[in-house]
Amino acid sequence: MTIRRDALTILEEIKDGAYSNIVLSRRLPRIPDKRDRALLTEIVYGVLRYKNRLDYYIIKLSNRPLKKIDSAVLTALRMGIYQLLFLERIPDRAAVYETVNALKGLTHQGGIRFANALLRGFIRKKKQVLFPDKENDPISYLVHYHSHPRWLVELWLKQYGFTRTLKLCSLNNQPPGLYIRMNTLKIHSREFIQTFVTDQIGLTAEPVNGSYQLKGFNSITELPLFNDGGFIIQGPAATLAGLLLGVRPGMRVLDMAAAPGGKTTHLAELMDNQGSIIALDIYQHKLKLIEENCQRMGVKIVKTVKNDGREYRDNKKFDMILVDAPCSGLGLIRQKPEIKWNKSQQNIKEIIKIQRELLLNAVQLVKKNGLILYTTCTLNSSENQDIINDILSAHQGKLELIDLSKDLAELGLAKTYPVDSNGFLEMFPPESKTEGFFMAKLKKVK
Repeated sequence: MTIRRDALTILEEIKDGAYSNIVLSRRLPRIPDKRDRALLTEIVYGVLRYKNRLDYYIIKLSNRPLKKIDSAVLTALRMGIYQLLFLERIPDRAAVYETVNALKGLTHQGGIRFANALLRGFIRKKKQVLFPDKENDPISYLVHYHSHPRWLVELWLKQYGFTRTLKLCSLNNQPPGLYIRMNTLKIHSREFIQTFVTDQIGLTAEPVNGSYQLKGFNSITELPLFNDGGFIIQGPAATLAGLLLGVRPGMRVLDMAAAPGGKTTHLAELMDNQGSIIALDIYQHKLKLIEENCQRMGVKIVKTVKNDGREYRDNKKFDMILVDAPCSGLGLIRQKPEIKWNKSQQNIKEIIKIQRELLLNAVQLVKKNGLILYTTCTLNSSENQDIINDILSAHQGKLELIDLSKDLAELGLAKTYPVDSNGFLEMFPPESKTEGFFMAKLKKVK
């Protein structure tokens, strides 16, 4: 099977609801050549990032509506145009031939001829296609040229204005870095850094303590220290969440939506494996992921419980609770570009209900003077600022909003990650150079 055929079948799977990182992680190990693995990854993520721009070309160069084009043919057209636009190292003739050839057996001959003709026509006519003007039609410009769904563009324009939304959409179409968090339960920083230097793997420290960006490696599982639990894949914003909760050894802590366990293991590390952490999830296979990460990283104080955080009850109150809530994931589009196309406004309405119910139960489960940290990896005020204000309003006199600027100052990060006027922390990727994240801290005073 050719790389283009692999890419086509993967993109069809993702179109049906599969996750890009999971499908690629299954397929890549079967491909022996490093260059082929890189090409497959580039095509899959490139098509996902630029789908609307690619579709705009198809619409302008074809007399058929997109919904009238066979699914496999449409995917192949996106793949072909992406290569012709962005992969200069591949000759145009090869890009067209290999892409059209990948369609054989997946569609009828008419579909193959249509794809071949349109891709060859694109080579001749691409400069004639004009996108909406940025000044006269900014929404359509962001939708089609910067390839984001209209509802999301309109949401962000309302929240951030045009300039910041443009920066965000542009950044979302760039490949992300890979970040890891060092595990001090297993290794000291000097030894950790020296191990990567010895193996000639690029390691850059992030402002958040324990967070590093990696460059120059082939496989995560083959990296030094992985099997020994010396690190876990985790972005700097997610790492910062554990630090801001402020856990200490001996505490009793609840992680209400814990899988796959990145933040859970960090809390255990910060507690120096002293105390107890209850980690909840509604799926057994996700609890297994938490347990596997705990075992690899030497974490001994975590108990996994199959339970919905909205319904969990306990006879003893918790010192601190992490509500790392399920969310729309709009802060992770750079890492998972299919989020743009798989989420909808209706999805978000359903998610907000879950988030609110998790927080309401957390208020019941935390002790007096205990703390709740609410975090999401999304950029949507309805899931972030609005929901916290709603909870505060429902518990007037019972909850106090903690201004995160003091915690950030203690970490030496107040200028790096400034909070808003309410004390909320929203990490906006073009400015924070991290994942998109939101954090708010609540104290139960009654």
